[in-house]
Amino acid sequence: MKNSFLYMNIYDDLKKKIDQGFFRDGDRIPSEEELKTRFGVSMITVKKALSMLKEEGLLQRIPGVGTFVKGRTLNNEEEEKESNIPTVKKIGLVMEHVSSSFGLDLLYKLDRSLEESGYKMITRFSYYSSEKETEEIDFLLDSGIEGLIVMPCHGVYYNPRILKLILEGFPVVVIDKKMEGISVPSVRTDNKQAIKTLVKYLWEQGCRKLGFASSEIVGTSSLQERKSGFYEAANEFSMEVLPECELKFDLEIYNHSAGEENIEKAVAYLTQLKGKIHGIVCTEYSLVSAFMEASRRIPIKAGKEIQICCVDGPEDLEIPHMKQNEIEMADEIVKLLTAQINGTGMNKDILVPAILKVQKGSE
Repeated sequence: MKNSFLYMNIYDDLKKKIDQGFFRDGDRIPSEEELKTRFGVSMITVKKALSMLKEEGLLQRIPGVGTFVKGRTLNNEEEEKESNIPTVKKIGLVMEHVSSSFGLDLLYKLDRSLEESGYKMITRFSYYSSEKETEEIDFLLDSGIEGLIVMPCHGVYYNPRILKLILEGFPVVVIDKKMEGISVPSVRTDNKQAIKTLVKYLWEQGCRKLGFASSEIVGTSSLQERKSGFYEAANEFSMEVLPECELKFDLEIYNHSAGEENIEKAVAYLTQLKGKIHGIVCTEYSLVSAFMEASRRIPIKAGKEIQICCVDGPEDLEIPHMKQNEIEMADEIVKLLTAQINGTGMNKDILVPAILKVQKGSE
């Protein structure tokens, strides 16, 4: 990626001038704005180059004064100001949201692992809004982060801000989704494997006719992969695939109950297939409540007349589900990000296997 080394042009230029004595100890180097204009790059690229020179002990920044070649003798006031500045390395994290079904363990493990690696993590949330996502990324960049972990918003189009960072070589790791056609390190659950494991479990329980439920899939790689895995597994086990059911994606953060529109769709779907459907695979835990409520209204005995299962879910979830391995995901994310920061990173797409969770006595 030739664009990933734009910051090296600035780094090499300044380092050469320091080595050759053009900039001597105590000299003030051009401002970030001046370097940005001169090299025709973004402020992020400039900050990356200066950060590398600071880490090598060649530069030091004095807030309100400027950036100088190391060795400048500070007066007492500047020494006191410099000594009071904490040298904290920061990493930014932008998530769509977290809940008891997915994200909390990932959040805690990332924070712990990054701290062990010498970083403090700043966490922000996009709440499914691309505009909010951009706002939070800019906030983190202004905070002086050295790398970004981001779970991109659902949608057909990628956030231009994320694409710009990737092309400029800023350390980025994408989680939960794959950005097709973009060379960027990513860590996500092996979604095909997850759904195939669920289908195999249902087949072992005697299910032979399955339905598939999802929110709108367009532009969401994780859901596309789960759908593909469903049909591949159903074909592998010679199971009959019934019509799909598409429910509305619920953007409500605090209310975990199903919306009436989704419940009515689920009621109509299960009523139409009553006596024909043995099991239904939901791509997300958020869809389960609509089918559970629908089964009560019809009524159909969930777990006996029909098996309902999903990906994700809280620890006490009583239906079969695939739990994403958030601890392993966090470990891989930190490895990829710190490798990029240290200049040894590779563009890897890491798939982490999910774990089948079945309540005792339900098999």
